[in-house]
Amino acid sequence: MADAKQAEETEASASHSLPATSEHDRELSVRSTHEFVCGDYDSCLTTITKLASTRSHDPRVVHNQAVAAYYKSGLTKTDEFKRALVDLNSKV
Repeated sequence: MADAKQAEETEASASHSLPATSEHDRELSVRSTHEFVCGDYDSCLTTITKLASTRSHDPRVVHNQAVAAYYKSGLTKTDEFKRALVDLNSKV
């Protein structure tokens, strides 16, 4: 019984941290992953930006947006990438 109560409390606390993921958000996530793996960083960044419009407080989305922008730059904008990661870390 205690284990069930702990599981409920853990699930409840996790559900308060981020909103539930909609089917549309899942589709955008899968699409952006595919675009990134294929090396289409411009499309990936566009897709992640759409995802960020509904999940702007999700650190995974913010992180992936920074990574996609860094790859889109040809891994040349290291200072901007570091700044984005530091900003993300300060918000988590």
